[in-house]
Amino acid sequence: MPRTLGVARYRAPLTVVVVSDREQPPPTNRRPVRRAPNFPQFMIIGGLIGVLLGLYVGQRGESGSYSDATAMGLFAVLFGAIGVMIATAIALALDKRSRRR
Repeated sequence: MPRTLGVARYRAPLTVVVVSDREQPPPTNRRPVRRAPNFPQFMIIGGLIGVLLGLYVGQRGESGSYSDATAMGLFAVLFGAIGVMIATAIALALDKRSRRR
């Protein structure tokens, strides 16, 4: 047996598991599994889509007296917040639907 630096090695004894050939009875206490949406993932993805759309709109539009970076930042924040709200509404609708089934 190789030496280790101050660590004792322990090997567990082998365990034999006997599997019966008989078929197991089906479980009597079965409940349906509810598939709820993951709210943080919906909100993050909605926010990212909104920010990307806001950056695109801020770049394409006429910014008037504001700089292009200011317009892009404003649209990114506004569209990001709207994207989070829309994604949250979708997640709530999916959650409500999963409770009915």
